[in-house]
Amino acid sequence: MTQALGELQTAGSDLRQVSIIGKGCHGTAHPIGFYRMAGHIRYCGCQGEFWDEVWGRLPGAAFFLVPGFGLLAAAGRVVPLMIRGLDGVELDGGFSVPGVALHGIGVPRSSIREYELAIKTEKLLLLVHGERRDVERACAILHCDTQQVTVHSA
Repeated sequence: MTQALGELQTAGSDLRQVSIIGKGCHGTAHPIGFYRMAGHIRYCGCQGEFWDEVWGRLPGAAFFLVPGFGLLAAAGRVVPLMIRGLDGVELDGGFSVPGVALHGIGVPRSSIREYELAIKTEKLLLLVHGERRDVERACAILHCDTQQVTVHSA
């Protein structure tokens, strides 16, 4: 995922338009937490290096304990939308905290369940927000055999 961020940045994409959502840790055998020190948000846990790098590159950082998902970490423009989900905003479909955030950036209801399941099964979602041409450009940069890339129009 950090390689994908690097590829987008090298190609001139605006990382302020990128978000990542994923499990905060796989399993609970390690101490987990996050803290702010010297102006930097740091993550303690089994994915510490990854989240430290992501939070250093993308605006917004969050770490939540969400029923049905466990520990979730997020970065980017999706963070305020996840906070809306924590504040009890619920959609007709009964979406979760990440589902509310995904709906807020224009992901169709029919795809939200698929992405919620991906998060639950410890996959990471990299989201690119913005004008269609910017999203399609990011899709072309990131598309490969090991990554599923989908474009949704809001």
